[in-house]
Amino acid sequence: MAVRTLIRLLPAALLMALTVLPAVACFGPKLYLGVAADPRQELMFAVVTLYIKEKTGVESERVTLSPGTDPVTELKAERIDMTFAAAPVAGAETLLAVPGYPLLVSGSRPLTDLQFTTVAPALRKLATQLTPADLNLLETRVAAGEKPLAAVRSLFRERRWI
Repeated sequence: MAVRTLIRLLPAALLMALTVLPAVACFGPKLYLGVAADPRQELMFAVVTLYIKEKTGVESERVTLSPGTDPVTELKAERIDMTFAAAPVAGAETLLAVPGYPLLVSGSRPLTDLQFTTVAPALRKLATQLTPADLNLLETRVAAGEKPLAAVRSLFRERRWI
């Protein structure tokens, strides 16, 4: 009798364990990306984070830089891993540069930390594909009311980049 009860409870216990495990396993390393309140940086944030996630599986978290905060100082103090800049930054590597748009510059963590080894190559590949015309198209879509991430995902799928 006790065996029969145990046999009935065992599948239910296994099912409950399997539904809990995926929620526990979804936390991994994240990159922290400094973004100022600028429409072009907002768009570039969507471009960069979606591409990194789709190509490498690495999550990115937005760190909003308040007005007057120097992104280079934040990068060098290692409070952020990457940020957008108007010009190349001494001591930081530029991973993505599209004429007329902010540059994506990286601190040391995305370049040297073993868990992020695929991020820089993925962004360098994106840099060879992405054009100012692509970003202008995305800006037009966003100005028309489309959410930046949705516009970027649509463009990337049209081009078969993701």
